[in-house]
Amino acid sequence: MKKIMLLTVLWSYGMIAVAQHTIEVTVNDIESDKGDIIVMLFDQGDGFPMEMSKALKSVDRKAEKGSMSLKFEDLTPGEYAVSVIHDENGDGEVERNFIGMPKERVGASFQTKFGKPSFDKSRFTVAADQPNMNIDMYFLN
Repeated sequence: MKKIMLLTVLWSYGMIAVAQHTIEVTVNDIESDKGDIIVMLFDQGDGFPMEMSKALKSVDRKAEKGSMSLKFEDLTPGEYAVSVIHDENGDGEVERNFIGMPKERVGASFQTKFGKPSFDKSRFTVAADQPNMNIDMYFLN
């Protein structure tokens, strides 16, 4: 009975924390160590996949040829999607050709090499009872 009362009091004061999760993203098939690898985590479709300012979180690291792993920590349960850019010239933007296609390599969670990534096709769920998860990323171009 005392435990139930203590839990009720703690809950009412917001002292019981929501479970936090970590997503580890492995970016594969990095062809060079030029520039940066930018991985963005979105919790909504607005801005996905390329608008870094609209990402919930982003990680920017010096590119390493081959594979790299990056983490997003302290996530609450919900739906997310991940995108990646190999910003080879290091200007923080995706270079595009005359019809708007990316010149630099890009990728998204659960995407094939065909079609523009969308939040709906790329999203995954981090559930309250789910352990940490890993997502392998491959470039679309």
